[in-house]
Amino acid sequence: MRKTVLCLLLCILLLPVYGKAETTESTGFDLKKLAEDTVFLARLDDPSHAILGLERNADKKRYPASTTKIMTCILALELSEPDELVKVSKRACNLSERNSKMGLEPGDRFQMIDLLYGLMLPSGNDAAIAIAEHIGGSVDGFADLMNKKAQSLGMDGTHYVNPHGLHNAEHYTTARDLAILTAYAMENETFRKIVSTTECTVKSKDGKKLVLRNANRLLRDVTANTYEPYSCLYANAIGVKTGDTHLAGKCLVAAAEKNGATYLLVLLHGENAPDSAKGREKDKYAAQRFYDAIELFEYAFQNDTVAVGADTLSCLPDTYACSPDPSVSLASEALYRIEWDETESLTVPRWKAGALLADPFPEEFLNYSVTSPNAPIGEIAGTVSVVIENETLFHGTLFAEDYTFPPTPEPTQEPIFIIEEETPFVPLSPVPAPTPSPEVTPSWIPIPTETPKPNGSWFWNLFRCAPDC
Repeated sequence: MRKTVLCLLLCILLLPVYGKAETTESTGFDLKKLAEDTVFLARLDDPSHAILGLERNADKKRYPASTTKIMTCILALELSEPDELVKVSKRACNLSERNSKMGLEPGDRFQMIDLLYGLMLPSGNDAAIAIAEHIGGSVDGFADLMNKKAQSLGMDGTHYVNPHGLHNAEHYTTARDLAILTAYAMENETFRKIVSTTECTVKSKDGKKLVLRNANRLLRDVTANTYEPYSCLYANAIGVKTGDTHLAGKCLVAAAEKNGATYLLVLLHGENAPDSAKGREKDKYAAQRFYDAIELFEYAFQNDTVAVGADTLSCLPDTYACSPDPSVSLASEALYRIEWDETESLTVPRWKAGALLADPFPEEFLNYSVTSPNAPIGEIAGTVSVVIENETLFHGTLFAEDYTFPPTPEPTQEPIFIIEEETPFVPLSPVPAPTPSPEVTPSWIPIPTETPKPNGSWFWNLFRCAPDC
């Protein structure tokens, strides 16, 4: 009897838990069908909140596996210079065969930037240790720096003990924390370039070359040259990092971008392949997290919408200038004032809204029609509309504003020379200075004399004239 009562009490206590999980997953997308039990999908501009309610166990502590290296990479970029030489220790290379490696050997000397590619593309644990020892003095010293950085970013559910993510009970994070960290790291251009690289070759100071290939199958088809591949290539993918240990399961932190809209996705604790699985069957389990990521990204691109109205599009033009008669030279133009219908609005996917929010507004989306080119100032002269993919989104009215104004010349610092007539250049030959000649006085002009004039002579002079008169 006591056992029966205890069982009933236990069922009652568990009912609210299951009810809450159902509420969280009522988003239009069935999260239960995913292979991962921890899901978090967010926009890059808001990594602390899931979009469309697409989250499950987002704040539950999970083992991060090699997604740990996101923190290792961004911390190294901030605390070192890309061209710093790092000498590889024996400890960095003392790893079992099951470890993912870059291919380092004791005594190798690589630039820091080369080790970061080895850290993030093939997920080299040897590179992680070499970086940690160089910056933190030891693995433990670097882990302290990792935890301080996590605290500064508000990653309250995270604790690190190593730079690579090999299993440790005290090494954990949450899906939400990983999204916050990744959004921060993606602001760094070098980090973004590294995680989006599919393949590269690095060279040590001693001339050793290593070819590094990205393990992220959203960016590179890793099975193309083996058995029939489970291709996971995704055109919108831009990184970031995979992870895989037996206790952490299949993990993936990914980012995708379409027309300026960027999303972050964290998938943790995915299903492992059974020990008996081999070949194609085993690879199907490895590929599943990438399939799930593509499906979630596509759902977000189509269903994460935003309301756009003419009153919210500050980049829409408010004037339009054109030639009154296209057959006449553009020496003069007509100016029209645009009034948009601010009552119009539409709901579009966020990635498509990026085209509408471009500043200046793209000319190819604007359709002008001047129906009354001689309309008086202030009167309606035509219409304007926004047309994208043969769909008219917004309407506006053209009002006559001003006419026949000459275009303003561009300011220039160069001196302006006006040449009235072009004449051929003729070199001048030396000309002797002219000899001054005595001045000749015309005969009809009276020659003054020193003889005193009698009184009243000015009166008679009025009647004098030249001798020819």
